[in-house]
Amino acid sequence: MEIREEALPAPKAGEALVRGLASCVSQGTEMLLYKGEGPEPFDVSLGDTSVATYPRRYGYAWVGEVEEVGPGVAHPLGTRVFALAPHGDAHVLRASELKALPKAVPATRAVLAANLETAVTCAWDAEPNFGERCVVLGGGVVGTLVAWVLARSGTNVTLVERSATRRAAASALVPSARVITDAAPDGRADLVVEATGDPRVLDTAIAWAGFEARVVVASFYGARRAPVDLGNAFHRKRLTLRATQVSSLPPKLRPRWDMERRLDLVVDLLREERLDSLFGSPTDFDRAPQLYEELARQPDPSPAHTLLYR
Repeated sequence: MEIREEALPAPKAGEALVRGLASCVSQGTEMLLYKGEGPEPFDVSLGDTSVATYPRRYGYAWVGEVEEVGPGVAHPLGTRVFALAPHGDAHVLRASELKALPKAVPATRAVLAANLETAVTCAWDAEPNFGERCVVLGGGVVGTLVAWVLARSGTNVTLVERSATRRAAASALVPSARVITDAAPDGRADLVVEATGDPRVLDTAIAWAGFEARVVVASFYGARRAPVDLGNAFHRKRLTLRATQVSSLPPKLRPRWDMERRLDLVVDLLREERLDSLFGSPTDFDRAPQLYEELARQPDPSPAHTLLYR
């Protein structure tokens, strides 16, 4: 990874120059890119599919402050905004790409908006019922946020995560959850969410699931492949295996929900101060290459990592 400088144009009609405050490294997805394990094209939802998978700019959890606007932009100067924009200390963006943030939500927490949208969508796709037993495999930022949303939905959550640092963060955010290092799957869960990023864990997810339970895959595996045993327990227990993905809404919600309403919900959820427990120490942007090196080799990282621009 390297930091490159480029000139930015003046904002045109409907555009704003936004100066960066913070952005969040989406560790699971970005490490696929960093390690060369991503598919080609890498992310069709965030840009031109003709752009090479690597090298390229990436990131989608960026918070900044409006510094200059073109004609027709309603955001006042100084407005703090969230955008699905790559890491960088400034962007010229269309006003329609900016989500104004309340002053009560600090920029360093607001960077969770993209991951929280993923977690909310995962919970919608999982269709939790009050009182159900839910098992979340993986305590990264998405897995822990999914556990939090499911617990708020009235389910009994068990989160399985080997990292002591991540278990501590999950316990702080979701005190009602049972947070464990590992356990023999008991085959009693009504719902299992696989959020480790490792396709080999799908067999474990199937083992946790009870009869006619749902197994929801929140992980993005990229180019990673693993054999999955669908020949015995999966078949006999009549399990449902479901993918969840943030770039579209569940069909049953589409008559009433759109992306803007979902983001409004997420911004409201970001008022929860306990979300700050997910973050490790922030990193200045000029040290971003070193941060990625550390994340690639660190065995026990915090769930979320923030780049600071001022």
